[in-house]
Amino acid sequence: MKWILLTFISVAITFGFVYKNKNANKISIHKESSKSFALLELYTSEGCSSCPSADRLLPQLAILDSNIITLSFHVDYWNHLGWTDPFSHAEFSDRQKEYARQFGLESIYTPQLIINGEFEMVGSNRSTAETDIKNVLAEKPAIDIKVDQVKKENNKFSVSCTLTGNIDQTNVMAALVQKHAETKVKAGENNGAKLSHTNVVRSFEQKSAQPEMIFKVDIPRDVTEDNMQIIVYTQAKKNLRVTGVAVWDSK
Repeated sequence: MKWILLTFISVAITFGFVYKNKNANKISIHKESSKSFALLELYTSEGCSSCPSADRLLPQLAILDSNIITLSFHVDYWNHLGWTDPFSHAEFSDRQKEYARQFGLESIYTPQLIINGEFEMVGSNRSTAETDIKNVLAEKPAIDIKVDQVKKENNKFSVSCTLTGNIDQTNVMAALVQKHAETKVKAGENNGAKLSHTNVVRSFEQKSAQPEMIFKVDIPRDVTEDNMQIIVYTQAKKNLRVTGVAVWDSK
């Protein structure tokens, strides 16, 4: 496979409503020369007693390298245990099932960590995660993604981006994440615990790749703009490998 340079684009707020990449060099210069990335998808649930340790580990892994990007997908299949995870969605459970089929797993489980769509492990397994992160950081991305503009339209962000590279048989995902969230759990296996989460996926859109794309992602009413990011990434339809990523931050 032919690999090309990945560019992370981070943009600044202008006039409170339209966000352009004219200040991207200033904001994300430490990422612009990046030739690799590690996208960590944690499948977790507030209704699972094994998940808090993985939730705590995720931000610790993120600080190992500036090119590590994290996503917390909260699944819904543990909601029957007495506590309904407020961040859970059935579509995230379905996404995890796709990975299970790809990896040949007999069932889905939490916490599960998936790195670049290539490696999967128990989400609290630090040593395996660090090894696999090192492996993917030695690879080069196949697709370059640039976030050209982020415009606020009522309760949505309109995200315009361009893709360069071989985008045949590729999906593009746009995830709006809440960078930090805390919950006081009042029932279920984690009853009484105060749980902390990193980069919780609150809005998620998926489309087939085109050279120029626009996503409309919902803005959660309970999340301030300084506590959110938009992460755009590409994924091969055939084997679910993540092939490129870009990060937009409202700061």
